[in-house]
Amino acid sequence: MARLGYPESSSWGVGVKLKVKTRRWVRLLLHPATKVVIALLLIACVVVGGMVLHYYDRYARIIDARLNGPIFHRPTVLYAAPQTIFLGEAISARQVAQELERANYSDTLPSPVGRYKLTSTGIEIEPGPESFYSPQPARVTFSHGQIVAIADPQNQQALSEYSLEPEVLTTLFGQHRDKRRLLKYSDLPPLLVKAVLAIEDRSFFHHGAFNYWRILGAAYNDLRRGRLDQGASTIEMQLARNFFLTPRKTWRRKLEEAVIAFELSQRMTKQQIFELYANEVYMGQRGTYTIRGFGEAARTYFGVPVDKLTLPECALLAGLVQGPNRLTPFVFPHRALVRRNEVLHAMYVTHWISRAQLEKALKAPIRLNPASVEVSDAPYFVDLVRQQLQRDLPQEALETQSYHVYTTLDPDLQRAAATAVKNGMKQLKELLRQRRTRRVLVHGRWRTVVQKGPEPQVALIAVDPHTGAVKALIGGTNYARSQLDHVLSPRPTGSIFKPFVYAAALNTALDGEKPLITEASTLDDEPTIFQGGYAPHDFRQEYYGQVPIREALAHSLNNATIALADMVGYQRVAMLARRAGLTGILPTPSMAIGTYAESPWQMTQAWTIFANHGSLVHLHMWYSVQSAGGEVVDRELPNPRQLLDPRVAFLTTNLLEAVLSEGTGVRAREMGFTAPAAAKTGTENDGWFVGYTSNLECLVWVGYNNYDVLHAQGAHSALPIWADFMKRAVAMPQYADFHAFRPPPGIVQERIDPQSQQVATPDCPQSRMDYFIAGTQPTVYCELHPMPTSPTSVARRVFSFFHLVPSQPSPPQAAAPAAPANTAANSAIGTAQAAPTAQNLPPPTPPAAKIKKHKRGFFARLFGIGKKHSHHHH
Repeated sequence: MARLGYPESSSWGVGVKLKVKTRRWVRLLLHPATKVVIALLLIACVVVGGMVLHYYDRYARIIDARLNGPIFHRPTVLYAAPQTIFLGEAISARQVAQELERANYSDTLPSPVGRYKLTSTGIEIEPGPESFYSPQPARVTFSHGQIVAIADPQNQQALSEYSLEPEVLTTLFGQHRDKRRLLKYSDLPPLLVKAVLAIEDRSFFHHGAFNYWRILGAAYNDLRRGRLDQGASTIEMQLARNFFLTPRKTWRRKLEEAVIAFELSQRMTKQQIFELYANEVYMGQRGTYTIRGFGEAARTYFGVPVDKLTLPECALLAGLVQGPNRLTPFVFPHRALVRRNEVLHAMYVTHWISRAQLEKALKAPIRLNPASVEVSDAPYFVDLVRQQLQRDLPQEALETQSYHVYTTLDPDLQRAAATAVKNGMKQLKELLRQRRTRRVLVHGRWRTVVQKGPEPQVALIAVDPHTGAVKALIGGTNYARSQLDHVLSPRPTGSIFKPFVYAAALNTALDGEKPLITEASTLDDEPTIFQGGYAPHDFRQEYYGQVPIREALAHSLNNATIALADMVGYQRVAMLARRAGLTGILPTPSMAIGTYAESPWQMTQAWTIFANHGSLVHLHMWYSVQSAGGEVVDRELPNPRQLLDPRVAFLTTNLLEAVLSEGTGVRAREMGFTAPAAAKTGTENDGWFVGYTSNLECLVWVGYNNYDVLHAQGAHSALPIWADFMKRAVAMPQYADFHAFRPPPGIVQERIDPQSQQVATPDCPQSRMDYFIAGTQPTVYCELHPMPTSPTSVARRVFSFFHLVPSQPSPPQAAAPAAPANTAANSAIGTAQAAPTAQNLPPPTPPAAKIKKHKRGFFARLFGIGKKHSHHHH
């Protein structure tokens, strides 16, 4: 070929080389070691493929089971008591809208519960299919700050009142203590979706289940650092981890996470995946509850529904996803602010917000929902409802039947209670700090030292005394720290037990027992050794001799009260207390001043006999329990039991009013509480205060868990909380219709001279109005303060001598329920006799410890002449 002038071809050489290489590969493939490697690779492929198929099939079944049934179980739901608005009520349309928003109504987005619309004249309310009541809409018109018209627009019917949708308190009886408000994707504001995606998964709508570049980068960093701490999870992978797996970081969990994420992307649209994610994502803790989803988080952190979130608030919630406990703005506000601003910058970088929006949002401060756990969740109340429901209904049904529990809780009153407790405990802690402060000599130098001591605890319970409905309840200072409910903890009651002694004594006017005790009676307040050698003392060791019964109770005099119990009979007092539910009481002298232990719950219930015209009502916490279909499963109805005659209950209330006007509870008036009320302080180791208006009863207890002495009287520990709470309560429309306590039929009023305990004359320097059961009032005019030169006085004495001047009649009285003469009202305190009525009472017996009088002649009695006699008290 070369001789012919052509270059020598290299094809033959290339062919030879290829043949050589081929033979080498064949020999390599036929080598025994190569066969082993290939076999191992095939086996590995089969194993890996089998594992993938196994996990794929395994998690396919799990995913199908979760997605085919109800994704989120709808557990038992607790509702607050519905608020009723009425014609003439002083309330604004905006306030009504706020109440509806708390019940999950919306003014912008469709809501299954209902919608509302603010108009120029008022508000239009349209209940949805999941409304508590029948779907009756309403149009409410306002003028000058009050409701002037309520109408049903469908039937063109005028209404006098309308019940608003009750607020959802919480869910109960799930496997975990989770709180969530379910949302649809369409319910989520676009800014919230963009904020989440900007910081968590910007290409969510463009990738499949994985973001491969982020995964490779995270894997490289993990290998370099030797640990798993880099996040490359897409929304699908986070959902797989949160919804199906544990958050523990391992390679195996990563594989499972990837399989589930892939399957989710095959079964659901992007919108469905994000909706599921938005309802499941962990958003922190609220007390002992776990917050799940953006719907509940919006309420928890900002107190608004999700559609009301602003741009800065959306960014904050999106930032919390990374670490809700580490970034919680309640505890770490600076961390939360930094993270929020990171989200805002991410939204700007992705061109989802403008520069102007960014700058405005960065300047916005973090404004959180100020409500505490005790306000928003009423956790002690909820736990007590849980316990009572578990007692009455099967546990499995409570977890699976989606019951609706319509409780008695008034959210407005609960908020007032939480605020009063917070304020009062702050003041008490400062008082105790001052009392624990000492000047001590340390190394030759005087220093101020605050001695350590236990933390005081508190309990508050407010009820409707006529129905027993519990309206507000706080069982401690910090539910997250301690779930011990002090409302149920027995403690020595102190002087709040004393009214039972006085009620048993006043009942002698009906049961015929002697001595007869009335409001005009006096008691001996002296150091005394009682039965069994019991020798108590009054506060500050001060004694006042003969004192009117009203002052003995108003100033909480111990010896005078025990002396009264001794006169009436310890057994009779104990029997009344036991019938009122105070089962731990024994008939001993110390019983009279509250040395036996009862819980705040029991004492509140027992006190309803004074506030409810002598009838005991048992406390309850819900009105009804209904199934998801509306069937009533359980219902609580008031079941009053008459224990005291209404007249005796009124007299006891009248004496308790003096506690606030002139006795140990006068500080409540000084704090600005002016409503007509009856109350009593109590101090044993702890501080107590309990009182009631015509429509609301409240008890407050303050003390230590370890039973140490509080060293603060009830007037300085529990009373300020009570007064603060009651001031807030009576300012609310639903409790502003209080009135003065009205005497029932059979009660007369008489002006009494406090020295002689006789009917006062114009000459008496002091006098007071006392109430009496008709037939037991004094009939003799005061003989200590005559007016011998006054014609009027002479005429009065003439008429008095011939018994022609009757007692003053009672003012016009509203009828109160009067017990029949022979009801259990008197048997409750240990007599089987029929209670005499005003018509068949025996001749009045002089009140116990009345003044002894020397009999004077006709003219002396007529003209008030003759020397004044010396006197002493029984």
